[in-house]
Amino acid sequence: MNDSTSVALQHGTPLPSPGSAPAAPGLPGARAILDARLFWTAYEPVVEASSLRTVAHEALARFRRPDGTPIATASMFALLHADPALLVETELALKRHQLEHAPPGELFVNLDPDSWMRDGRGEESPVLDLLSAAGPRLVVEVIENTDAADAVLGRDLVATLRARDLRVALDDVGATNSLLSFETLDAADVLKFDRSLLRRLGSRGRRRAIIEAFVRMAHATGVRTVLEGVETLADLALARDLGVDLVQGFLFRDRTLQAR
Repeated sequence: MNDSTSVALQHGTPLPSPGSAPAAPGLPGARAILDARLFWTAYEPVVEASSLRTVAHEALARFRRPDGTPIATASMFALLHADPALLVETELALKRHQLEHAPPGELFVNLDPDSWMRDGRGEESPVLDLLSAAGPRLVVEVIENTDAADAVLGRDLVATLRARDLRVALDDVGATNSLLSFETLDAADVLKFDRSLLRRLGSRGRRRAIIEAFVRMAHATGVRTVLEGVETLADLALARDLGVDLVQGFLFRDRTLQAR
């Protein structure tokens, strides 16, 4: 590890939530944050629903200002999309950090489809080269798409990942603003159900039946399922009732690892 950037993994309650953090600075500020390496990785546990064993981690990017104030991750990436070159550079730096400091075992990482598109979309892609070199422990999460153009981009990205023998997780399945591509669904190794479903399912009705059908389909085809946003024991009970394999969320916050 690089002594100037590495620290031991730390257990405990996650640092302030990026969702409630202040908005990102302007582009010059984003460049300064990247140059000063004012980012870190939170490794959120992925837990087996039946046994409650931690079986994997998801690497999540976090950003902060020089004074330590956290920056909302979504705001930071929204800003980076205005500068494609900086987006790719940031994605590459984040992935290097996430892989370098990762705990043992299976690791889920998120890949922004736009960064892949700007990175070349072909054989010569530093980001995909880095992920490919990580080996079979890696699962690459691809965000569900919000419009038809993004659906095509997501489909092409999944095909490229599979061509490199990388496992794929389809993220945010069931989110209110997402589209579902049959080709992407067919290629996924893992289905990750969006956290909002826990508040929208209820105890009966068509929505629950649809999720249960997805879970049955996944089990029949060897695809694993994850329910995100599990915050309470009641949420965990619902996940078990639905038959999902794995869960993530605030209920397991004390198992989160941090690497600065």
